[in-house]
Amino acid sequence: MDGLALSDDVLREILLRVPPLPTPLVRAAAVCRRWRRIAAEPGFLRRYRAHHGKPPLLGFFVNPPGGEPLFRATLAAPDHIPPERFSLRLHDNTELGGNWYYHGCRHGRLLLLNWKTGVGCRQILIWDPVSGDLRHLSPPPQLDTLKGVFFQATVICAAAAGDHVHGDDCKSSPFKVVLVGTDRSRAFAFVYSSETGDWGDDGVETPVGNCISVGCRCIQIGDFLYWMLFGYDNNILQFDLVNQSLSVVDVPTHIHEDHDGLYPITLQEGTELGLIVMSKSSMQIWQWMIDFDGVPGWIPIESIYLDSLLHLSPEECVNPTKVLGFSQDYNELFVASSTRIFMVNFESLQFKELCSMDEFSESPESRPIYAVYPFASFYDAGSSSSSA
Repeated sequence: MDGLALSDDVLREILLRVPPLPTPLVRAAAVCRRWRRIAAEPGFLRRYRAHHGKPPLLGFFVNPPGGEPLFRATLAAPDHIPPERFSLRLHDNTELGGNWYYHGCRHGRLLLLNWKTGVGCRQILIWDPVSGDLRHLSPPPQLDTLKGVFFQATVICAAAAGDHVHGDDCKSSPFKVVLVGTDRSRAFAFVYSSETGDWGDDGVETPVGNCISVGCRCIQIGDFLYWMLFGYDNNILQFDLVNQSLSVVDVPTHIHEDHDGLYPITLQEGTELGLIVMSKSSMQIWQWMIDFDGVPGWIPIESIYLDSLLHLSPEECVNPTKVLGFSQDYNELFVASSTRIFMVNFESLQFKELCSMDEFSESPESRPIYAVYPFASFYDAGSSSSSA
């Protein structure tokens, strides 16, 4: 049938079902002027994104040692996005000078902190890589009294519940920034709201024992955020977004010392708290559960042997395998051997080799990367952000 014989409504229904990767809709729009007009309609684009729900996982952002934060695509050509498309070019921007590091990525937004040695967090950036939108935030004034405290941070969508589905629409919705840190005996949290434009009251704190640092990976389960706490005892820090309170979740007692890495994750389609305990190249999965007597505790549910799954050579198993990041929406783990980075689906255990660790090292003596931040968004390969 000739495409011109189709009504606009029928054509919209056809285009609605085009895969949400960077190039398919662009190629469909190139068929003729009429298809291009419909594919560019704001109303159609809203329906298109709502129809597909979750935006595609485009790649990850990383803080390479000694270099500028950069993007690495996970999709193959023609949907592969070059790093320069998602670059802030911080080293070329005199107004954004300093040591910038990614600290969080969620719902299409990234959060970067600017650190100054001996002073701490001096500036915060919230960035939408696709649109190029950039928001500058000053840290909470209370940080001036907390010298030497290293903070972690995350950005979350603050849209009201109801018809809102987390995804691309989050970019036009209000957001919150949560800063957490510790001074070895206490954990602190401060919350910024884009709706009010300020950091709220004085923040909250809770005792944490002998805690040295807060882990760089944050997961969200409903109205709760979770980070690892590292120190004499390793635990999990929980922040309640609704009640603005902090608490500590103990990890299984016998793994405080006998492990090669602890990583919080989500289980049961993002509804339950989980914990990965690494031992060399084996991964043990624990789930936080409430038993029949109402007592909470950790239950081991699965073990995954990455050396066998990923066909690692003996040389790659000399150092423990690391979990670099976790995409909650897609249940994808980003793991690294001594030489390679893989993406492993946590449910199917299907995996994909992404790149060599050498891509992020200036020299063999460079410290390895320790975290990546998965990035999912709808992206039109025919467009470019203002930062590209």
